[in-house]
Amino acid sequence: MFGQGAISMSKNAAPPRHLAYFDLQEALGQPGCPICRLVARDTRRYLQSLLDSVNDVEMRRELRLAGGFCRKHTWQAARLGSHLSVSILWADLVTAFLDTAGHGLTAGRGCMACRKAAQMAEIYCDVLNRHLEQGELQPEYLSSTGLCLPHLQAALTTALPAARQFLANTEKANLTRLHAELAEIIRKHDYRYRDEPWGPEKDAWSRAAAKLAGEQPEGPMPYP
Repeated sequence: MFGQGAISMSKNAAPPRHLAYFDLQEALGQPGCPICRLVARDTRRYLQSLLDSVNDVEMRRELRLAGGFCRKHTWQAARLGSHLSVSILWADLVTAFLDTAGHGLTAGRGCMACRKAAQMAEIYCDVLNRHLEQGELQPEYLSSTGLCLPHLQAALTTALPAARQFLANTEKANLTRLHAELAEIIRKHDYRYRDEPWGPEKDAWSRAAAKLAGEQPEGPMPYP
């Protein structure tokens, strides 16, 4: 997955800087995977827009055809919405279930919020790749946490050569440092070294989980 060698930039003109570029630039300056952060934000906004539009007949029809939300987004909607708005949506879904005599709700479309999240992740990966290819956003990326592995794999799939090489080399270095920190946690749990003070490796176990699987919507876990 990871390449080696010097990075050469494409000679093509830099792509235009749309809103997603500036969103990525800002997210790269914050902890965690920037795409996880932005997708979580956009998904919350999307769910909120649905909850604010419960009188939209077409939206409610689409939600019934999708069979509702997945478990994660069902509970997220329940936390975001008023008791009235979620009751209206849940009543629709219960009615749809009763109308089909319990044979199932879905029409193969899947959770609407999951589809929105996947669409936004694809957009952010594309914007990141196009600007990394031209050398833009590289300083911000180098000083950031970097991408989680699911979003890294998605970005590498469509990246042009310079962006792919930059991402691969940078994340190889990030993962090497993370592995060393995890090894330090393991070492300090040995009775011979357990009195040594903790350093920046203390929360590496939590950062490794986020790196491997993506960020938690609720944010990083504290050290127990």
